[in-house]
Amino acid sequence: MANVAVLKASILSALDSLPAKSLETLAELAAFLQAKSRQQAQPKVIRLRGLWRRTPAITQDDIAQARREMWGNLGNREP
Repeated sequence: MANVAVLKASILSALDSLPAKSLETLAELAAFLQAKSRQQAQPKVIRLRGLWRRTPAITQDDIAQARREMWGNLGNREP
């Protein structure tokens, strides 16, 4: 953490010797770096809209059939 403090102090002292045009350029660079760090901090959003669009509707009969297939032999012992 001490390195960051020394680096900040070094940058601040260098600002005093820069001309106005360089300070404007530096301000633009700082704004760019801030935007870039904010962009990296936000997780990429994955849009799920339309994911199931082409999937046929699931009916109560479909669910009942799936349950029968899954649980139909529950409790039956094989010889």
